[in-house]
Amino acid sequence: MSVFSEKLSEYVAASNLKIAALAKLSGVERSFIQKMLTGERIPSDPAVLDQLASVMMLTPSQQQTLFQSYKISKMGEAVYYRRLLVKRLIEEAGSALAPPPMLRTQFNDPSFVRPDVLPIYEKPAILDTLRILMEETLSKDAPRIRAVVQPEYGACGVLLQFARSCPALSIEHIVCFDHALQYQKENKYNLSCLQTVFSFLFGACRYTPFFYHDAVSAKTGCTALFPFMIVSDTWCMLLSGDESHAVLLSGKDGAALQNTLFLQMRDVCTPMFLQSGKQTLSTDWASIHPGTSYCIQASPCFELFFSSDIVRPLIASSTDPAHSPLLLFERQLKQISLLEGTKTNISFFTMDGLESFLTTGRTFHQSEEVHSPLSPAMRKELFRRMLMCTKSGTFTPYLLKPERLKLDHRLGFFAAGNQQIFCTCHHPLHRTSHLLFAEKSVAYAMCDFFEYLKETGLVFSKEETEKQLADRFSKLS
Repeated sequence: MSVFSEKLSEYVAASNLKIAALAKLSGVERSFIQKMLTGERIPSDPAVLDQLASVMMLTPSQQQTLFQSYKISKMGEAVYYRRLLVKRLIEEAGSALAPPPMLRTQFNDPSFVRPDVLPIYEKPAILDTLRILMEETLSKDAPRIRAVVQPEYGACGVLLQFARSCPALSIEHIVCFDHALQYQKENKYNLSCLQTVFSFLFGACRYTPFFYHDAVSAKTGCTALFPFMIVSDTWCMLLSGDESHAVLLSGKDGAALQNTLFLQMRDVCTPMFLQSGKQTLSTDWASIHPGTSYCIQASPCFELFFSSDIVRPLIASSTDPAHSPLLLFERQLKQISLLEGTKTNISFFTMDGLESFLTTGRTFHQSEEVHSPLSPAMRKELFRRMLMCTKSGTFTPYLLKPERLKLDHRLGFFAAGNQQIFCTCHHPLHRTSHLLFAEKSVAYAMCDFFEYLKETGLVFSKEETEKQLADRFSKLS
């Protein structure tokens, strides 16, 4: 029996209804109900569940549980939870972009006197000591931390507390992504790691993550002797696999040795993101695959419909024609433009985001070089081009339901047809960054989510979306 059939059987038994009565009252065939109860069939239309839930008088909580078990059985448990994690990743990444309530720029040296080698026992004592060491480090000029520790560990949580509120802090972080999994299904651990990485990345500090692949299970537990370390310029903390023991090495010689080991390890790791903070779209992008691309952000990706006649009035002039912002922008437009009819795109955005563009004249990806908003005539022209591409089939829009999927207006994702994921974030402290995901299991999971999203209740249907957009365009003066 499937998870769905077990849960449905439980609710049918609790309702004290016979199968014949349930079929008559709900309008669902008796034989079909019996096959659902035995696990032989799963309904293709979830509306069947609404019919059954209404007759059985299920509570809202029970209805939610029934629908969840239905989705798990229909797509498989691993796929269901992977997609759920991607949804949470997108929502929580936006929350991490919120400005910290209070930035800390001054720290007093706690005068932590200790021997050159200090063993520490039990996790609470280790984390308390790490907090004192962080205060000590931040009281110095140009504080820097290098860490080899998994995101789910308590020590990483301590680092995150300071990363969120300390703009002077610089962190280099090496993370092990699990390779002991089914590449396309069981990558929930790697997605969970990325959630924490985003919290660091969108915090106040300067954060540079790296990754490598290995079996994470080999690094955890009491048999893993000091696989993790956190090092500054004057101290190094070595951590056991279960965080129950630590050794604190103080002094510049010990710290210098561990920094050297960190750099050697970093050399064989891969940057988690390829990063560009200057150009509207990263000039490091490889040629976009001719297949369908996906975009999810609050406002429509109007750059897909840009042309030189729209861009030229907005770009500042440059004394170096070979490296002018206009030339760079035009090169990038060739990679993503839908106007030539050779590429297709599926986009998810909100009506509020569209209204913001129509009001301000600023697109999501406008960088510092694009210093002027678009005129009302240009806004209408871009809207017209979007509808034209929708009609031709090169652009497929889906309006998001904001109550079902919370998307921050400072965050956007672009998925190319060759499983490249680009993230653009407007950081409240560090301006705009454009990130290319380097870890492929995470990129696969996000591409899979975008393909799945258009079939869910998180968005309006294609037909309803096109109707709402056409109605809004007709109201433009």
